[in-house]
Amino acid sequence: MINDKDRLYDKEGRSFAITHNLKGDSISTWVKQFQANEQKRQRKRSDSVYITHEILSWHRDDAKNITLAKMEAMAREYIRKRNNKGLFVAVPHFDKEHYHIHICASGVDKTGMSLRLPKSDLLKLKKEIQQYQIEKYPELIKSIVNHGKVRDKSKETIEIKSEKEYQFKIRTGRESEKELLIGMLTTCYKIAISKDDFFLKLKECGLETYERSEKITGVKKGNIKFRFNRLGFTEESIEDLNKFAERGRELIESRTSQQKTINRNR
Repeated sequence: MINDKDRLYDKEGRSFAITHNLKGDSISTWVKQFQANEQKRQRKRSDSVYITHEILSWHRDDAKNITLAKMEAMAREYIRKRNNKGLFVAVPHFDKEHYHIHICASGVDKTGMSLRLPKSDLLKLKKEIQQYQIEKYPELIKSIVNHGKVRDKSKETIEIKSEKEYQFKIRTGRESEKELLIGMLTTCYKIAISKDDFFLKLKECGLETYERSEKITGVKKGNIKFRFNRLGFTEESIEDLNKFAERGRELIESRTSQQKTINRNR
């Protein structure tokens, strides 16, 4: 993890190494702290897991939107949600055309409790860190996945046994997509300076808009269309973006005029 092979550096030769709840800057120092922390384990067994290797990764098509700062922020958020009392080392890498972070996590936290996560908690963690990414970095659209999709050993989707099950799968899949879209739209709306800028930011996130009666009324995700009002964005709320932009321009013009008047009076 720490050596230079495949380690990610920026153009200035900078990288990062998160050492959560650890002191010092050498591997040997960290190892001693991991070993000392392991002695606190409350429930000891012969096959106890001393450390785990965990990875955060992003789709290669998001490479142009990835930065070290974004990777570090998401790694720190992952650690916070994973268990803030654990010992962690996290380092960014780049190989096989995609960005990822290697994380070494202690087997127990500072109180001696196991860091092991049941499958349900692990799935919850994956969804939460993805939601954080969607809200903070909506441009990383290619790295969004449907966590929890059940597959059999041959990697084929499990056969639907009835029309009711089929409709349930379609409905829950659509709801999952809907939640992701709401997060992305909310982020784009917050940073947009006008209605057109809002649509542009959606496009930058890889979301295609569609029209009805010569008006942009929603976005498409694959073959599924989602109307803005079904996602919580009414026509009035989108039009308000232009009102906010106009008020901003008026405020700037007013301040500029006042400054000119002050300068003349001097």
